[in-house]
Amino acid sequence: MLQAFLRLWLFLALGCAAQLAQAAAADDAINLAGQQRMLSQRIVKSWCQIGLNVQPALSKRQLDEAIRRFEDNLKALDPVAASPQARTALAGLRAAWSPLRTTALGVIRQADAELIDARAEDVLMAAERLTRALQDQSSVPVSRWVNLAGRQRMLSQRLVKTYMLRQWGVDNARLRDELESVQNEFSGALATMQQRTDNSAAVRGEIENLALQWEWLRTALATEGAESFRLILAEAGDAVLELADQVT
Repeated sequence: MLQAFLRLWLFLALGCAAQLAQAAAADDAINLAGQQRMLSQRIVKSWCQIGLNVQPALSKRQLDEAIRRFEDNLKALDPVAASPQARTALAGLRAAWSPLRTTALGVIRQADAELIDARAEDVLMAAERLTRALQDQSSVPVSRWVNLAGRQRMLSQRLVKTYMLRQWGVDNARLRDELESVQNEFSGALATMQQRTDNSAAVRGEIENLALQWEWLRTALATEGAESFRLILAEAGDAVLELADQVT
C-alpha cells in the first residue's frame, strides 16, 4: 500500500514538474518575442537620439545593445517556435529584420529617419504576429498576461521614439496620431493589470511603481517644448521600460 502511494505521489510530482517546465518555457518564448517588439522601437529611438545629440554616447551603446539583443533573441526563438504558424511568423520576422539592421548600422542622418521608422514598423508587426502565434501555441493561461505586460515595454519606447522623430522634423499622419493613441493604449493596459485580482503582493507593488513612473512620463510629455525636455523624455522612457520589464 505504501509503495503504491509513493508511486502515485512520484507520478503526480513529475506531472506537476512537467507542467511547470512547460509554463516557464511558454512564458520565456512569449517574453522573448515581446522583447523583439520593444527592440524594434528602441532601435529607432536610440538612432534618433544620436542624431539629435541626446546623450549620444549612451544612445550609441543602447543602439548597439538593442541590435545585439535582437539577434540573440532570434537565435533563442528558433527552437521554441514549434507550431507551423509560429515557424512562419519567425521566418517573417527574420525577413523584416534584415533591412532594419542595415539601416540601423548605416550613417545616421535625418534624411533616413522616416525610412528606418518604416522598417521598424515592419519588424514590429512581424514580432507581434510571432508573439500571438506563440501565445496561441501555449496552453498556459498566464501567457496572455505575459504578453500584455510585455507589450507595455514596447509602448514606452514607441512613445519616446515618436517624440524624437517629431523633434527631428519627421511629420506624417501616423506620427501625429501616435502620441495620443500610444498613451491611451498604455493607460488602458495598465488599468487592466491593476484590476487583476490574483496578482501577488510583489507584482502589485511593481505595477504601482510602473503607474507612478508612467504618470511622470506623461507629465513630461505634456510639457514638451524646450530642447532640454528631450533628455527628460529619454530618461523617463527608459525608467518606464525597466519597470515594465520587471512586471513582465
